Parts: sequence; C-alpha cells; structure tokens
Amino acid sequence: MALLNKYKSLITAAENLVTGGVQFMEQDSILIIKGAAPSAEVKDKLWDIYSQIDPNFISREVSLDIEVLATVKGCKAYMIVEEPILNIHKGPGVESPIIDKVQRQEIVIILSRTNVYWWLVRTNNSEGYCYAQNIELV
Repeated sequence: MALLNKYKSLITAAENLVTGGVQFMEQDSILIIKGAAPSAEVKDKLWDIYSQIDPNFISREVSLDIEVLATVKGCKAYMIVEEPILNIHKGPGVESPIIDKVQRQEIVIILSRTNVYWWLVRTNNSEGYCYAQNIELV
C-alpha cells in the first residue's frame, strides 16, 4: 500500500490517460502499471510524472508496462551507431532495464521524441527507448 500512496499522482494520471483497461498491482515491493496508451505522448507524460517523484528512476519501485496502441503511426529511422548493437530500454534512461537490441542500420519506427536525449521507438519485437543521437530519419 505504501507504493500506491507514494505514486498516487502517477496512478491518477494513468487512470485518466491510459485506455484499454489500466491495471495496478503491487508485487515484491514494485508497483506495476499495465495498459495501452492512445498515443506516444501519453506514455511519455507518465514517464515525466514518474521522474518527478523518482528522478533518474533510481528506486526501481515502478514498472510502467504501457504499450502505445499499434494503430499509432510513426516515422521510419535507422540506427547510426558505430557499435554493432544498440540497446532499447524500458524507460527513457540508461538506468532502465534493457528490453531489446537493434543492429546497426536496422530500421525502427519512431513514435515520439521523449526529450532531447531519448526517442520512443518500436522494433519488430518490442517498444522502448533509445538514445536520440543514435538515430537518423530515413
């Protein structure tokens, strides 16, 4: 219950913004929020609210399992890194868990620019965040 109180503003925002049956549960000292966002901007707004409560997501007390609806259109881009693989993170920051990897020159779909450093992208396998300087529009 402590996490539900600590992250009340995030929960309220998710209830108001997320569609598709938003769910909340507290498990193993982690607040899990699941649902489908109607746009990338909604998902980014939830990350912004979370970062105001827990800057840099250091506590790792929240799991935002929010997917952007597949009907949301994005633009194509490809990876321009020197390294052969770029990590895709669950949230906008290197502290967030790595959920996928993409190869150099692989095409991804950009859903939104979260901030000056991070893009929300969709790959064939997942949706997550990668460092903006590593992407170039097609």
